[in-house]
Amino acid sequence: MMICTIERKAYKPADISILMAEPDLKAGLRSLRNSLRQMKDLLAWRQLRQSEARPDEPPSFQIYDSTEADLQNEYSFFLSTMLQIHYLLNDGLENLPDTEKQVIRRQLARIDQEANRLNLHQSFLYPLKNEFF
Repeated sequence: MMICTIERKAYKPADISILMAEPDLKAGLRSLRNSLRQMKDLLAWRQLRQSEARPDEPPSFQIYDSTEADLQNEYSFFLSTMLQIHYLLNDGLENLPDTEKQVIRRQLARIDQEANRLNLHQSFLYPLKNEFF
């Protein structure tokens, strides 16, 4: 498996073939919830940092703050995991009962709604539009 580096952070991209061999959708949902909690924590930290900033005074010292990169990495991980679970539900698990798929889809919908309320798509996806057009 290839290891990628983004902003000093190494991660292993999820391998969908591993998920298909032994899909653990409950672990995937747990991972999404943990990722959502991490994004909320990072947003709270960003908000605190912004509220403490004093634009009229120069900073006495600069501390490297990886909050934005961490937030973007976590959001990317969240979207990737969400897509993998959707793939498994729609195309990858023929032997999973429909009732179980519906329960998981409802849980996914709740997690997705909560993530959408964070408005991260506005921060990370719309700025790209201006770069390319």
